[in-house]
Amino acid sequence: MKKLFITMIVCFMSLLNMRYVHAQHEEKLPQPETSGNLSMPETHKSADPQHNVSSYKFEYAAQFVCGIQKESENTRIAKGFYLTSIMIHNPNDTDVRLFKNLVLTYPPGEQKTGKVMPLGEDLLGSGEAMEITGEDIQKQLFPNGFPASYIKGVLVVWSMASLDVAALYETATVNNENKIEALNDIEVKHIVEREIIQKNLPDLLIRDFDANQLSVDCYDWPETCVARVNFTVENRGIKDAGSFTIRVVFDPAQSVVVTQAVVGLEAGASRIFTIKSPPGRNCFDPDCSVCITVDSGNTITESDEKNNYLCVTKSEKGEPKGK
Repeated sequence: MKKLFITMIVCFMSLLNMRYVHAQHEEKLPQPETSGNLSMPETHKSADPQHNVSSYKFEYAAQFVCGIQKESENTRIAKGFYLTSIMIHNPNDTDVRLFKNLVLTYPPGEQKTGKVMPLGEDLLGSGEAMEITGEDIQKQLFPNGFPASYIKGVLVVWSMASLDVAALYETATVNNENKIEALNDIEVKHIVEREIIQKNLPDLLIRDFDANQLSVDCYDWPETCVARVNFTVENRGIKDAGSFTIRVVFDPAQSVVVTQAVVGLEAGASRIFTIKSPPGRNCFDPDCSVCITVDSGNTITESDEKNNYLCVTKSEKGEPKGK
């Protein structure tokens, strides 16, 4: 038994020694080169997110030209210096998400389609404005310089809400050395808004809301008055609506605002809401007006954006309930 135990220990030590030598041998061997089908392709992620026009509600397309046209005999555009600046203003009382694309027509020219080059997404605050210049585009898309002495194309803006978009075009003459001589012309052009019509979308609207659905309860003194409204929100679209907000504005003087969050509404479904104002002054001043906006945050792209707002006014004040 003792000899057997000693033999097992010797074998175990020999095995450890073999593994150690094998490991040292592996470390000294050069790593094999991979080639052909044995190499694993590296996964690349696009630096620019892919945006679909269907996620936006409005589109603006402005002609864009920037640079120097040096050839007198060129009939594509007159010899001269050209600058374009696109100005975007948000007139809404909420932030607006927008996305920009530069679509080149020259180069390549010759009635061939050019590159579509994303310029990124922005969030424009209420009342804020931004400008996109040729210098901005060169720095972002052509850091090594324009692919030609000048570029032409269309700058496209997609937005979630209506914006003010204008283009400033400046031209100047150049001499034989292609140096700028004098400013030739300045033109400001309003860019027409195009509503993007989507069919496979939700459509939120307000119904069953009239003066009979409006009541006011007052207790003891006017500061205890609470206005109450009942209405129905329906999704008439063919796609479910995600989370959105409902904004209810009460008198007096449309100064009382109540916001209701909704987790979502399925296609073809409807939901009844009862919204109360916080205790305060009586809604009748002397009339009681209540205005409702569905999707007040403009988070849902709908097939019809014009049926999200409704106001009701009750002209005659009834007897207040309570003491």
